[in-house]
Amino acid sequence: MRRGAEVRFIGGRATAVRAVAALLGVGALEVRALASDLRLGAVAAHEVGDAVARMQMIAEVTHDFPLLLVRPRLLGRERAAREALVWRWGVSTDAAREWIGDALADAGPQFRRYPAMLEREYQRWMAKSPRGRVLY
Repeated sequence: MRRGAEVRFIGGRATAVRAVAALLGVGALEVRALASDLRLGAVAAHEVGDAVARMQMIAEVTHDFPLLLVRPRLLGRERAAREALVWRWGVSTDAAREWIGDALADAGPQFRRYPAMLEREYQRWMAKSPRGRVLY
């Protein structure tokens, strides 16, 4: 969220499940704020396309995350969340990666190093399987 408000709503250590929850929470708040601004005409006409593109980017990053949070077993949920985050990081644009990093920073200081970990994990995965595969 770049609107000056701090979210910092995820406590405890930085797990993948908590990172997914943070991205969903921050993303939903930002999309809601952008949609409200668009509805109220608070976005200049020449910036409407940028606002819509940002909402689409956030939706693209987070669209498959809700199902990860309802997996029945905690270990399966954590592993699936980690794999989904690594894959999403790897296939995202630079702007989406920046949003992921900012959203995690907004969620709490425990996620400060999370983007670097996602990059390392993605590079490690690509070194093992350069043709790519679906992780989850």
